[in-house]
Amino acid sequence: MDGRPARYRRLVVGTSAVGAFAARLRALREARSLTQEELSERSGLSVKAIGALERGERRRPHPHTVRALADALLLGDAERAALVAAVPSRGGPAAAAGAFAGSGLAPIFGRDEDLTRVADLLTVHGARFLTLTGPGGVGKTRLATEVAARVRDAFPGGVRLLDLAAVREPDEVLPQVAAALGVVEEPTGTVHLVERVAGHLAGRRVLLVLDNLEQVVACGPRLADLLGHAPGLTVLATSRAPLRVRAEQVVPVVPLALPGLDDGAADLTALAASPAVAMFLDRASAVGGQVPDGAAGAATLAAITRRLDGLPLAIELAAAAARVLPPDALLARLEAGTTDVGVAGPRDLPVRQRSMTAVLDGSVGLLEPEQRDLFLRAAVFSGGFSLDWLTAVEALVEPPPTVHADDVVPRVAALVDQALVLPAPSPDGVPRFRLLEPVRQYAITEAHAAGLALPAADAHAVHARQVAVDAHRRLWSAGIGPVLDRVEAERGNLRSGLLRLLELGRVPEAADLAGGLWPYFAMRGRVREGLEWLERVEGTGTPMSVARVAVGRMGLMLVVGEVGALRMLGDVAIRLSERAGDALLLVEAVLLSGLGAIFAGDLSAGERLLALAEARAEDVGTQEPREGDARLWARLQVQLGRGQALLLAGDAEVATRQLEEAVVAARALGNEFGLATSLNTLATARQVAGDDATAAALLGESLAVSFPLRLGWTLGYAVPELAGVAGRSGRPTSAAYLFGAAATLGDTTAVDPHYPPSRLGAESGLAVARTQLESDAFTAAWDAGRTATQEEVARFAAGVVADIASPGSADLSLRGRG
Repeated sequence: MDGRPARYRRLVVGTSAVGAFAARLRALREARSLTQEELSERSGLSVKAIGALERGERRRPHPHTVRALADALLLGDAERAALVAAVPSRGGPAAAAGAFAGSGLAPIFGRDEDLTRVADLLTVHGARFLTLTGPGGVGKTRLATEVAARVRDAFPGGVRLLDLAAVREPDEVLPQVAAALGVVEEPTGTVHLVERVAGHLAGRRVLLVLDNLEQVVACGPRLADLLGHAPGLTVLATSRAPLRVRAEQVVPVVPLALPGLDDGAADLTALAASPAVAMFLDRASAVGGQVPDGAAGAATLAAITRRLDGLPLAIELAAAAARVLPPDALLARLEAGTTDVGVAGPRDLPVRQRSMTAVLDGSVGLLEPEQRDLFLRAAVFSGGFSLDWLTAVEALVEPPPTVHADDVVPRVAALVDQALVLPAPSPDGVPRFRLLEPVRQYAITEAHAAGLALPAADAHAVHARQVAVDAHRRLWSAGIGPVLDRVEAERGNLRSGLLRLLELGRVPEAADLAGGLWPYFAMRGRVREGLEWLERVEGTGTPMSVARVAVGRMGLMLVVGEVGALRMLGDVAIRLSERAGDALLLVEAVLLSGLGAIFAGDLSAGERLLALAEARAEDVGTQEPREGDARLWARLQVQLGRGQALLLAGDAEVATRQLEEAVVAARALGNEFGLATSLNTLATARQVAGDDATAAALLGESLAVSFPLRLGWTLGYAVPELAGVAGRSGRPTSAAYLFGAAATLGDTTAVDPHYPPSRLGAESGLAVARTQLESDAFTAAWDAGRTATQEEVARFAAGVVADIASPGSADLSLRGRG
C-alpha cells in the first residue's frame, strides 16, 4: 500500500475506456470479505457512494475515487490496473475532420445544457450565424468543437473548422474561409469571392466553425453577406466580443459552476458534483497530481476553484501545477494574487493559451488606450463595482472636464464586449459589473506596472468614504432597503477604502467611513464586523474622528447589550461631538447615551438626556431634505425612549399611548427600521398589559417589515417575543420552533434582546412552553426552528400570528414550515 500521507495521495491515471467497473468492484470487495460499510470506513467514501458504484448508478468515478478504493482494497499492481481499466472513458465522440489541435481529447465538464442548447439552435431552430462569446479561457473553442462533433450528421456537406487566431485583418477572413472550403482562387478576379464561395457550396449543407474572431470582428458584415448568398451554409463562431450584425445570434459562455459556500464541508465525492471541482480533479489526476482527502482537503479544493472563478483554462493551468505543488501550497499562491502559478500549461495547447497572462495579454491588446486604462483601474474594486462608483473614481483620477459619465459608459461597454468585465446583479438598479478573479489579479499587476494602481486606489478610497457618509444619512430616511442592499454589495470596496485611508494616514476620513456605517452594521446585525472596522481607527485622529468612532461603538454596544460600556463612552462622545460642531453626531451621541441609561434602569438620567437630544435635534440643518428626515428620526427616537422608560416605570397604559404616537410618527417618516422598532416596543407594552393577541398582530407587522429587509436588530427582538406570546397562548410547539429560530438569529447576528420587559416576556413564554411539552417534543421543535431558513421562519411566524388572531384555533405544530 502507498506509504505516502493519505492527505496527499497521488492519483493513478486511467487510460482505457470500457469495462464492467461495478461488477469488478463488488467482486474485489466480496473476495476480501468486506461489507460496504467496512469499505466505506477504509476508503473515506460514503456507504451511499459505494452502493451507487456497485449498482452501476455511477458509471464513471473520478480517478481519486478509484485510487481511494484501490488503496482500501489493498490491490496489487495488476488488480489496480484492471480496476482502473474498467472505468468507462469520459471522452466525448471524436471531433470532426479539421478539428483544432487537442479538441475532443480531454473531457468536457459542466456544459451539458450549453451543448444541448447550441446543438438545438443549429439543428432544430435553424440558427445560421451563432457566436459563442465569453472571456478568454472560458472554453468557447472546446464547446464549439464538441457541438460540431455532435451535429455533424445534420450537415451532410461536411463540417469545417478554421482557427483564425493568427489573422489580424478583417479582409483576410473571407479568403481564409474560401481556402478552408476548397474554393479555387481565380487569378482574373472577375467573380466576387462571396459569389464564388456561394457557388462552391450550392446544394450542400455545411457547418463552418470559425474560432477566435475577436481581433477581426469587423469581418461580420462580409460573413453575413456570405450567408445571404449561400443558404446551405451555417456559421458557428467563437469570439470574446460579438460581431454585432443583425444575422448573428449570440450565446454567452460563462465560467463553470462553483461549489457552494457550505460545500467545503462535504467529502470529495460530493464536492465533485461541482463542474469546476470535477475538472480540477480530472486534470490534476491526468498529470499525476496531488489531491487531498478528508474535510480539510475538500475545503482546499473548493477554495482553489473559487479563487479561479470557475474559469476552465485557469483550472487547467492550476491543475498542471498540482504535480509539483500540494493543494495547500497551490491555494496559498493563488491567494497571494498570482495570475500564473509558475508551471507551464500542456504543450498541446496553443502557445497563447499556456498561461493566463498570455491569454489576457491578447485580450487587452485589442483595447484602445483609454479602454485599457479603465480596465486596469477597475482592478482596484473588490467584489465588483457599480457604474456610478467607477465614474466617480475616473473623475477623481482624471478631473472634469476630462471625464464625463457619458465617456465611461462606452468604455465599459467595450470591456464587456471583450468579456474582460462581466455584468453582475445589482441591488438597486444601478448597473454593476465584475472582473473574474484571475482577470482581476492580472489587471492589478499590469496597473502597478503602468503606474495606475495607486492613484486609482486613492480615488477609490475617497469615494468609499463618501458612499459611507451618504448611506449614514439615508438610513434615517424613508426607503432604506436599497441603501442597505447597496452597502451590502459594496462591503468589499468599503473595507478596501478603509484600509487604504488608514495606510495613507487619513484617519479622520477613515473614521467618517467606519463610523458612518454603524447604522448599517446594527440594522443588519453585523455587529462583530462593525466593531472590528471601528477598532482599526479607535483612539486616534481629531476630536471629530474620535467622537464618530465612539458613537459608532455606542450604537453597536446597544445592539449587543453592553450598556455599561456604552454609558462610559457616552460622556466622551457628547463632549467631543460638541467640540467638533456636528449637530447630527451630537444628537446621536446624546440619544444613545439616553437609551443606555434607560436600559440600565436609570430613568431620570435617561429623561434628561432624551430632553437634551430633543432640543439639539432642532440644530440639525434643514438645507437638505435628508437632514430634515434626520431631525424627524431623532424626534421618533425620543418618543420611543420615553415610551420604553414609562414601561420600565410600570405604567403600561401611558406607555402604550406614547408608543402608539411613535408608530404614527414612524409611518409618516417612512423609515422601515424605525417602524419595526416602534411596533416591537408597542407589542412589548401590550404583552405587559396582558393583551397578547394585539401584541402578536403588532409583532406580525414588524416581522413583515423586517424579514424582507433582513433587519437583524428588529428580528432579534420580534422573533423571541412572538415565541413568548405563542407559549403563553397555548401553542408550545410553535413557541419552541420560534425560540429555536431566535437562537440561530442570535448566533448569526450577535443581537441581544436585552430590553428588560421584552426579555421577561420571552422568558415567561419559554417557561410555559417547557411545562406544556415533553422534553423530546420540545427539542424536536426547537431543532426544527434552529435549522430553518429565514424564509421558512417568516412563513411560520406569519402562520402563528394568524393562528393567535383566530380564537379557539389549535397549535400550528410544525405545519407551515418549508
